[in-house]
Amino acid sequence: MQNNSFEIELFFTINKHLKVKKYQIFPGTSLDKFLKDIEFSQICNYEKSKFGVFGKIINLDYIIQPADRLEVYHSASKDPKKSRRDRAKSKKSHKP
Repeated sequence: MQNNSFEIELFFTINKHLKVKKYQIFPGTSLDKFLKDIEFSQICNYEKSKFGVFGKIINLDYIIQPADRLEVYHSASKDPKKSRRDRAKSKKSHKP
């Protein structure tokens, strides 16, 4: 019997460090089933996260394709515009 599995990559962050893991999965596997099979909920609460393939947002019912690059997106911990304003103010106040 031939093994029809294929490899995919999962990109996610833990403590602001990018992690990459490779998995072998079978055709017809949904994202939701894959995440449950690998027990991804032990790494993060994936029901509050968004997922994408090569930068495009996908739903949990997405059927994973060969060579997909699955990405986990988390909410920004701080508003980027506010962060830039705060840094700019900080630099102005530290000038001699």
